[in-house]
Amino acid sequence: MRIYLLIFSLILITIFFFLKKEEEVVEIQNIEEEKTVKVKKLIEQEFVNKLRLSGFTEASRVVILKSQVEGKVSSKSFEKGLTYKAGKQILLIDPEDKVAKLKEMEALLNQRKKEYEVAENLFDKGFRSEVKLSESRTNFENALASYERSQVELNNTKILMPFDSIVEDSYVELGDYLKKGDPLAKIVDLDPIFININATEKEITSIILNQEAKARIVDKEYKGTVNYISRTSDPETRNFRIQVEIKNKNNEILSGLSSEVEIQLNPEKAFFIASSLISLDSQGRIGIKIVEDKKVKFLTIRIISDVGNGYWIGFDGLDERKEILIITQGREYSVDGELVKTNIENND
Repeated sequence: MRIYLLIFSLILITIFFFLKKEEEVVEIQNIEEEKTVKVKKLIEQEFVNKLRLSGFTEASRVVILKSQVEGKVSSKSFEKGLTYKAGKQILLIDPEDKVAKLKEMEALLNQRKKEYEVAENLFDKGFRSEVKLSESRTNFENALASYERSQVELNNTKILMPFDSIVEDSYVELGDYLKKGDPLAKIVDLDPIFININATEKEITSIILNQEAKARIVDKEYKGTVNYISRTSDPETRNFRIQVEIKNKNNEILSGLSSEVEIQLNPEKAFFIASSLISLDSQGRIGIKIVEDKKVKFLTIRIISDVGNGYWIGFDGLDERKEILIITQGREYSVDGELVKTNIENND
């Protein structure tokens, strides 16, 4: 009986040492299989994103001057392509009949004024009824209105530049007879000049009024400001119209030129990574692999800007980080949650 107990004890001891040996082997194997990945320490930076949009220059004002009276052109003192100051007389419509009309209305006004004064005096003395007084007052006021209209017509024979502008086109010549409403000249104001651009619904949310902008027009750069943002989108393109204003004192920028506009957006915190470090998880989400607490972790990202040699990225949700250890080598063979060793690159 003792022999059997001894044999059974030896068997148990043998099994115990064998299992312990296997556990040690497994632990050794796990240690041996722990991977080493190369990582790089990235520090959060302030990044100013730039919105780049295309458009065309446009004159701030384009006006067709029209005749407000009938008559013959008796004087023309402007040429196409030249700039004239506001208030400069560029055309005269023969005023002779307007002068005569004004004198006639002035004489009638004086007569009606005297009649009204007499009627008022007689009314005060009780020799004229209130109806007669009212009639005299009406005649006087009608004569005054006719006189003022005659003055306006005489003044309208002089065609003046309404603002500093360039004469783009002329529609009359000396001796032409004009009717009321006939076009005289086309004038354009190029200072300031506008750039009209279209923005998508995503871009429009980043633009505000009076925001600074840079424009490249015919290989020259100009500074401007956003002076208009439409509140409704185009029903076909779903884009929003934006207008940038640029000072153009020497009228060197012409209307209709292709333009590239750059608008700086508000600065935000971001990390810059090489495009080769982008990964996809099993669900097809875009992200990067980092090492955190000695384990591989997949972080989904949002790309803020593609600058050609890499991406400026941020993290979704409330994931705020000041620095990360991004895997630069070995990420293809490491999985989320895996325990790894790290070899840190030098930040050159």
